[in-house]
Amino acid sequence: MHKLAGLIAILLATPSLAQTPEPKFDLVAPTLPTEVQAHAILMLSKMNGYVHASAPTARQAILDMAANRNWTIYATDNAAIFNPDQLKHFDVVVLNNTSGDLFTPDQREAFKSWIQNGGRVVAIHGAGATASTPWPWFHDTVIGARFTGHPKLQPGTIYITDRDHQATRALPPTWPRNDEWYSFDHNPRGKDTRVLATIDETTYDPTDPLRMGADHPIMWTRCIAAGGAFFTAIGHDAANWDDPVFRGHIDGALIWARDRTQPAC
Repeated sequence: MHKLAGLIAILLATPSLAQTPEPKFDLVAPTLPTEVQAHAILMLSKMNGYVHASAPTARQAILDMAANRNWTIYATDNAAIFNPDQLKHFDVVVLNNTSGDLFTPDQREAFKSWIQNGGRVVAIHGAGATASTPWPWFHDTVIGARFTGHPKLQPGTIYITDRDHQATRALPPTWPRNDEWYSFDHNPRGKDTRVLATIDETTYDPTDPLRMGADHPIMWTRCIAAGGAFFTAIGHDAANWDDPVFRGHIDGALIWARDRTQPAC
């Protein structure tokens, strides 16, 4: 086990980069090290659907962020950790490009209860992009909208519409990026949702089936009972994690998630 400034990272084997792995459900929970007591971060990098090649780079970057801030983090691709006894050690769950049908029914219920009782989720890019929606509650309540697709990777311009949030304070008001621009079945703006940024569809070609119009949210937070969720749809390429501005965006989301004095939405 590697220990650095309170950082505990249990790194399991990196998943295969095949695009459509066979679904695998974890039934045996890992053993948590004694150093993981309370208020830790849990990072899940499990992919039973599309496998983002950037996920290992994202995982290491998030581990580095935690080390720099002296946070305790446990990183795994074993979803059996989503049980009541082990989830109680964590204040934050990071979903690192997770995809596909990840959880057994009992694991779903444990995760749902954890969120509703105050847990906070940081969902990155692919975590909101499972088109088949194997768990409707997660996509409708935690993410807040269902992914419908994206055009080819291309440049576009993000508008930061709410800069009074830890994840957006350091971002420029207009933020050009090269990414997969996700579209959703509806605009999540409204009750229990705080939209932080939109993508300008006039700066890229969304293709007609994926147009959402002038108000196309790409980053937001959600209130979920006593808990909350942050979702950012950007971050497809591993190169994002070499960008200090993008890394600061994710670092800010983690700060928000750990600080219960900050509103969830």
